[in-house]
Amino acid sequence: MAIITTEIERGFRSWLKQQLHSDGMRIFTDNEISAYAYALRSSCENVTHLSVKNLFYFKTPEELEKETQWLLLDQDYIDIDRAGNGTLSTAVKLYDFFLKNGPDSDAPEEHAPFYLSADCGDIARKEASVAEFYFREISMKPIQRVYYGAPGTGKSYTVRKFLESEFPDPEQLRTHIKRVIFHPAYTYGDFVGAIKPLISLERPLDYVFVAGPFSEILKAAFLNPEEKYYLIIEEINRGHAPSIFGDVFQLLDRDADGKSEYAIVNRDLGAYFSRDPWMKNIFYDGMIWLPSNFNIIATMNTADENVFVMDSAFKRRFELIYVPIDFEILPAEMKKERALFYGAKSLAEIFASSRINGEYAIKLYSKGKLKRNWGTFASIVNNAIDKENLERQRSGKAHSQLIAENKKLGPFFVKEEELNDRDKFFNKVIFYLKQDVFYDSTELFTSSFEEIYEKYSKPEADIFELLV
Repeated sequence: MAIITTEIERGFRSWLKQQLHSDGMRIFTDNEISAYAYALRSSCENVTHLSVKNLFYFKTPEELEKETQWLLLDQDYIDIDRAGNGTLSTAVKLYDFFLKNGPDSDAPEEHAPFYLSADCGDIARKEASVAEFYFREISMKPIQRVYYGAPGTGKSYTVRKFLESEFPDPEQLRTHIKRVIFHPAYTYGDFVGAIKPLISLERPLDYVFVAGPFSEILKAAFLNPEEKYYLIIEEINRGHAPSIFGDVFQLLDRDADGKSEYAIVNRDLGAYFSRDPWMKNIFYDGMIWLPSNFNIIATMNTADENVFVMDSAFKRRFELIYVPIDFEILPAEMKKERALFYGAKSLAEIFASSRINGEYAIKLYSKGKLKRNWGTFASIVNNAIDKENLERQRSGKAHSQLIAENKKLGPFFVKEEELNDRDKFFNKVIFYLKQDVFYDSTELFTSSFEEIYEKYSKPEADIFELLV
């Protein structure tokens, strides 16, 4: 579903964000701004006598005033505003001021109280009719996907291109995704949130729940149910994913409408969400689930050795997509022939007598792809891995003695700047090939790294000769 945020709403949000106190601190928090925008956009759906439910439809103060002068006396409106502790009426006042004074004006310090009022008991909070004012589940097909493959195949590149197609506006892209990277020291407290000590002028020591990126993006998804939100997890298998997800792992099972099939009780998250007036009536009992607009995309590097293995129970809750090695996706700049791969002889002449890569070089030459560039070098390395493994299999070596498929070079194994610096390329690529790939080969890289470096790190040396 496309994002329906209008230009006028984006302008209103931006106007509130730019409001600052004299000390440079923002007057309105992100949560407060989201609450006001949601109130104007969606909270009037149950106002019977209002023909247009989205108040952002009114783009002049005259239009808004004409509608709201009677709206303030409407019982439906009053009930909704009271349930939200005045959030809707505060939002209307701010929006009216914005329309009258423009995006460069200083906003009045109008704030709605963001906590339960003292007379709001459990009975009032449990009324289903009240909860409906806050959140309306929209059926979507959520994405839970893991892109996996060898180093440098373009997994993160694929994710970035997908997100850019979803959010062409850079500001929307920034506000609708959270990106994290898993690692061995990453914990549930980092990911979901944890109770942490807080020292302030008012209190010497207090303890508050500090939300992690999972909880922050989940809250945004609840506040804007019409819009898609994405949690991006890089290197998901470099941390212990089941313990990092903890109890929220249960939420990954989705029903036909995209909502979590099984909710969980997490009172810390429930209390955190309840700080917002538009969420307190949903999460008063600590029941948490994933809405259909909450998506998770992860990447997994299958060549990493010091990683945690994702168990089958975790994997089956994700769509796994293999990212193959494809040098055609390289940007034009990285396909250029470079001084790094300079040599006096033609590549056809160099590989003419090569037992390992001779046939493959002829194949590339016939397709016009035997060039002194990164793509040719890496693809010849990958062919050498296949040939080396074939020789080992024929000689009766065990599967554990073969070069792993994911040791191959992907198109983004190097950056463009490394192709312009011989020393950087040597220390990254050639060192990797010697130490991690062909360390026990009897065909390629048989000399010590010191000997290889001494001979081929010189500008006049032909790096392609290492693959003969």
